[in-house]
Amino acid sequence: MKFIPAVVATLLALGASAQAATTPAPKAKPAAAKSGHVALPTDVRPTRYDITIKPDAAHLKFSGHEAIALDVKTATSRIELNAADIAFQTASLSGDTAAPKISLDKEQQTATFTFGHPLKPGRYTLTLDYTGVIYEQASGLFALDYTGEGGKKQRAIFTQFENSDARRFIPCWDEPGVKAVYALSVEAPAAEMPVSNMPVADARPGSGGLTTTRFADTPKMSSYLLFFALGDFERIHRQVGKTDVGVIVRKGKAAQAQFALDAATEILPFYNDYFGTPYPLPKLDFIAGPGQSQFFAAMENWGAIYYFDYALLIDPKLSTEADKQGVYVDIAHEMAHQWFGDLVTMAWWDDLWLNEGFASWMENKTTDHFHPEWKIWLQTKGGEQGAMRTDARNGTHPVITPIKDVFAAANAFDSITYEKGHSVIHMLEDYVGPDVFRAGVRNYIAHHAYGNTVTDDLWSEVDKVSPKKITAMAHDFTLQAGVPLVSVAAAPGKGVTVTQSRFGADAASKAPKSWRTPVTVGGLGAPWRTLVSAKAPVSKAARADAAPLLNAGQIGYFRSRYSPELETRIVAAFPTLAPEDQLGLVYDSRALGEAGYAPLTDFLLVAEQAQAAQDPVVLRALIAQLDATDENYKGLPGQAAFRAFARARLAPAFARLGWDAKPGESDNDALLRRSLLGELGKFDDPAVVAEARRRFAGLVANPESLRGAARLTVLSIVASHANAATWDQLHAMAQKSTESTDRSRLYSYLGTARDPALADKALALSLTKEPPPTDAPNLISAVANAFPDKAYDFAIAHRAEADAMVEPTSRTNFCAGLASGSLNPDMVGKLNAFAATVPASARPAVTRTIATINFRQDIIKNRLPQVDRWLAAHSEAERRPLSPDTSARVER
Repeated sequence: MKFIPAVVATLLALGASAQAATTPAPKAKPAAAKSGHVALPTDVRPTRYDITIKPDAAHLKFSGHEAIALDVKTATSRIELNAADIAFQTASLSGDTAAPKISLDKEQQTATFTFGHPLKPGRYTLTLDYTGVIYEQASGLFALDYTGEGGKKQRAIFTQFENSDARRFIPCWDEPGVKAVYALSVEAPAAEMPVSNMPVADARPGSGGLTTTRFADTPKMSSYLLFFALGDFERIHRQVGKTDVGVIVRKGKAAQAQFALDAATEILPFYNDYFGTPYPLPKLDFIAGPGQSQFFAAMENWGAIYYFDYALLIDPKLSTEADKQGVYVDIAHEMAHQWFGDLVTMAWWDDLWLNEGFASWMENKTTDHFHPEWKIWLQTKGGEQGAMRTDARNGTHPVITPIKDVFAAANAFDSITYEKGHSVIHMLEDYVGPDVFRAGVRNYIAHHAYGNTVTDDLWSEVDKVSPKKITAMAHDFTLQAGVPLVSVAAAPGKGVTVTQSRFGADAASKAPKSWRTPVTVGGLGAPWRTLVSAKAPVSKAARADAAPLLNAGQIGYFRSRYSPELETRIVAAFPTLAPEDQLGLVYDSRALGEAGYAPLTDFLLVAEQAQAAQDPVVLRALIAQLDATDENYKGLPGQAAFRAFARARLAPAFARLGWDAKPGESDNDALLRRSLLGELGKFDDPAVVAEARRRFAGLVANPESLRGAARLTVLSIVASHANAATWDQLHAMAQKSTESTDRSRLYSYLGTARDPALADKALALSLTKEPPPTDAPNLISAVANAFPDKAYDFAIAHRAEADAMVEPTSRTNFCAGLASGSLNPDMVGKLNAFAATVPASARPAVTRTIATINFRQDIIKNRLPQVDRWLAAHSEAERRPLSPDTSARVER
């Protein structure tokens, strides 16, 4: 699944773009330790589901008939399985004439069938007739409405089951470690196309214009991978070896699917080779649906991968360079899951990262292979920074984290699982070497195909083929939370000494820990590859004037700290550093400064050097760090001076790029232009805001005057600076839009206005029936960018309506995420009160938000005064805003 962090959900909607030392390792828990899970009894297990579904999309309901082949392992008088929002009509068991008693547990989402006598061990068939609900949010079987060809209002239905919502579609053993064969049939209107994991086996016309379609049996797989869709679709496809690769879209969208089809057919042979096991199903479909989710962008259903439109389709008029890169990355991610997650599946949600961390790593590896010009490894460092920030504060968790029940599993879909997970894999691959790591992965896939695993199964396979053993090191990084801090200092008579401690932003995250950390040090001649831990510092002879560079290449998962003398040398050497190491210095200088390990003014010194960087990814990282600092200045008198400093840092890049695309420029330059203009607009640069308004007037007069990124850039700047008349113009554009992704973005822009009265208007709009159901929550999230307290208070005041807007497992994360930008200390009390109203398993999201707010309060109190004094001591001339004349010169 392509997870969306709470903050990123809104940005997407807006279109934004050595041998191991002997330090003892944390011990991996043996399989027996998993007994703490709240799971179904193991005395009965399914082997096959024969399912017939008859959807009634118009009335948002469906009926189902199910025959489950069972293996009763020990004598029992009860069969317990999962069911949610399911109403049973009949139930019977083969060989038993009496109907069982049915008991439902709504809280645990189970159904228990109790018989009048114990069932002997053996094989049985449980037959069920039932009805269920079609939802309007992406959970279980859900409906998405859209405007079809000729302006026709249409509805399509899809399924989304991860982590545990197959139980809303079929009564089943809804746990990843319980695999079975699924045989799905559907009774549906003959004019509509049904889609599932496997190809159609046969289709028989029935009465009333219905056709019964039977799909081929699936391989043995987990319940959350089952998929079904039905709608007015068309399919484009291409044969790749033995696999029929297709993209399924609503009629009229086939041209927008071509980029995705090209990407998928390019990637599939690469994966077949890398994993050493060919893709095993006869077809691989990519299915697009309108709308969005607060939780995910795509889902890896085996053989039938679901995407929201924005994550799969490319519209030449509306899509941006960021959209194109994002689609490619999302395709690579979900295709990697066809092996890591689908063919081989984690035994329980504790090891979710084994699916998601690996797919996130593989998406980058694959994208970099086919599109090195995008520099995806550099771009992904931004996500890694988000994981490090979470990992250095209260509320973090280990990569492999105990998940008591399926309700707690939703909390594991976060930056630690995805971003830290892929960073650790990248580091371990670099440590043993790519060829050795791939050999271990191939053996892991071959030995565990169609089965379930725990993380140590992967480490074991790598250790078998690698001279360098990784299990102990991997345990350090996956079984304990936190971020290592690697420091370097000049040591008289020893050259330089590298030590390790723990990086923490609050008291809870500073308890000492040790990691066996592979470190590459540059600047001393040949790269020095070594291993350091808290108990085992290392030294190396070096010249007195040496400038050692920690984490050269930036593959290690740790923060880098230099002694003051060495920091001065490294900052001075910034222009000569490789882009990845420039990135590391930009990121670490801000992080260390905010947490008090160094003056935050060190970041300003790095920013002065970084303004001349030539790599667009480095400059976009600089923009992101300036933006984050500016967020902490909200409402403070020092913000004007900081913004003047920030605008001056962005001026050289803006002078080079200007407003309009240049012939032959790179995609990454296009991404940089949009980031620059967006940030200058946020910093209230008068020339940028005026030019955006001029171009918006042209767009209103001629909707074809702006396309792609140019259009979205103008819309975003104008929306944030909107007055009532402009807001009404944007609102009219949203109402008229018939393109689902564009409409979603336009509605989200309505929530970005800085005028509090317009923010209230956007919030009120979210409760109406006007925005599509999946777009309404993003209106609230968009308001939270400028008014987090207002958005949070609104959601709590309208709790029932807000809960209905988002998937059940996302509700706590949604509300907590709204408050994450708050600078008001009183918000902590509100969040604690909110936490008392949600299940204990959902409270970690609230804990993380509180930690974020407390940390930002510490920055405001203890770090920003340093910045204020530094800015006051520097020349005002350097901090002039861009003038209209300057903007005009840039355009010429």
